[in-house]
Amino acid sequence: MRDHPRAVATALGVGAGLPATAGAVLAGLPVPLFTCVTLVAVVAAWRRPAVRPVPAALWVLVAFAAWSTVMTVVGPWAFHGTPVLLPRGGVDEQVRAPSPLTYTTSNLAQTVYLLTALVASTFLARTGTATTALRTAAWTGAGGSAVRSTFEAVGIDPLAPVLDTLAVDYSPAGDTRWRGVFAEPSELAAFSMGVSAFAIVTAARTRGTERVAAVALSGVGLCDLLASASGTAVAASAIVGLAAVVVVVARFLASGGRGAPAIALGTLVVVGVAVAAGDRLLGPVRSLVVDKVGSQSFDARSAADAIGLRVAVDSLGFGVGLGSDRSSSFVVTLLATTGVVGLGLFASAVTVLLRSALRAGCGDTPCVPPARSPWSRPPTPGPVVAGLLALLAAKAVSTPDLSTPLLWLLIAGCLGVGRPHGAEHGIRHTDSVTPERPIGTVSG
Repeated sequence: MRDHPRAVATALGVGAGLPATAGAVLAGLPVPLFTCVTLVAVVAAWRRPAVRPVPAALWVLVAFAAWSTVMTVVGPWAFHGTPVLLPRGGVDEQVRAPSPLTYTTSNLAQTVYLLTALVASTFLARTGTATTALRTAAWTGAGGSAVRSTFEAVGIDPLAPVLDTLAVDYSPAGDTRWRGVFAEPSELAAFSMGVSAFAIVTAARTRGTERVAAVALSGVGLCDLLASASGTAVAASAIVGLAAVVVVVARFLASGGRGAPAIALGTLVVVGVAVAAGDRLLGPVRSLVVDKVGSQSFDARSAADAIGLRVAVDSLGFGVGLGSDRSSSFVVTLLATTGVVGLGLFASAVTVLLRSALRAGCGDTPCVPPARSPWSRPPTPGPVVAGLLALLAAKAVSTPDLSTPLLWLLIAGCLGVGRPHGAEHGIRHTDSVTPERPIGTVSG
């Protein structure tokens, strides 16, 4: 493993693509596959003496993890008895009768998940193997979901004994929507949104076989997104679509009109599709929105977010600790569990990540030379930034878990392309190595 970090990255990608699958059982509790593989990454990282300079955003993430850990230890004691939505209690049941805050196994589990995810991101960033993990996760999650859902469509589910081993199936009985290898349709929608954005931008910025693979991945991801038929898919698609239009218009104006033929052609295609199949495309979306608004699920999620905001107030803005509350929105859950400080640190880390990655895309010299294989190549700014923003948009609607593996792989991708801490002082890498081998020493 020391000489082949790509093997660890590939395993991390598989674990990230199968988030509802256990890799081991400790004291009767299933441990996610991604967490188990991260322990291997810890050993590999410990044996690797030469590292890249530490990106500034990583220190903010470390501060966030430290604060979250402290509040997880202190929060349930300081605010004992506060009405919360415990992760294992179920949302529908607890919105009517919230549970009193106390220490649970979820506090320990969520803390471990956060720390191991941060370690995994650091390992991928320092070894330049984030692209390997991202593409492996994307194909595993999107492709695996499509294959499993196809099996389910014909009335069989041979993969269930292998994939559903975390006992976190939140889908109601009789739900015909796709959830693939995930716990519920909204999680599939969030994953597919991030993967689709990553793949679409990759396709727009590559050529040859790499573009073909990216187009295929985006097609699978979009199919999963549509088949999930969740409110998360509709809301996140609207947010991401509007943001994409704004970006295209801004780039068009900033470039002085460059790319006008491509934009005109794309507009004509969209208009043509809308005219030819508008009702068939928008009809299911309208039905989904109408059915969702005012439904029991919509009311429960709205009530869960209201309770989460109340938890933040009752805890005086400090938060009640990881694993102590699970609202619907990622932002609300982060505020309720880690408080104003935790939310601010996480938002600051994401801001620094995006700024560093975008600067790297505007001419900064990469820390490692390009590899022959696109799977080995260090991540490029556009795809990972698009994927991270799309995933965060989906998580802002639903999927409140901080431990979502794809989130941390995209963070690793941004860490890998962002300017390292110390680069502004002229520090650069001089060793000519490929990402499969240890990154060379730093010379000042």
